Amino acid sequence: MKVALASVLLAVIGVCDAQGWVGDYYKLQIIKDAGQPKWTIHGLWPQWAAASSGYCRNVTFNETEVQSLLPQMKEDWPSDNGSDESFWTHEWEKHGSCADNMPEFQYFNTTLNLYTQYNHLCPTMGSDTECGICFVRDLSHRCECTLSGPGNCPH
Repeated sequence: MKVALASVLLAVIGVCDAQGWVGDYYKLQIIKDAGQPKWTIHGLWPQWAAASSGYCRNVTFNETEVQSLLPQMKEDWPSDNGSDESFWTHEWEKHGSCADNMPEFQYFNTTLNLYTQYNHLCPTMGSDTECGICFVRDLSHRCECTLSGPGNCPH
């Protein structure tokens, strides 16, 4: 009985972390600040165990790498607290560093493209302020995740 209980506890601990449920998928987090007319990107967050706390590789944000994306980033991925550059630095160094070795440009470009394609779903997802849209790890298609767990996303 003790062995079975320990196995269950280890399984639960293995799939849950401080941000929610850990699986084998990405979560595109989109937010809408009070009084703002549109939903904006918070980040693209890997949801697997090795990435659960972020900072997987030693990377440094280089704005020159995403120069061609800056107009769209300023529009769709603004900071709600502090400078845009410091916010993008945080997102790249914490979450982008865990994104399956994506180069910086690819991480930001992929996030912007997913946002452009799917942000219209946010008003129908039950919250006025946050929206999480999940994708299988290879980003080929969506999977359904919820605030309480990975839903049908791989885990």
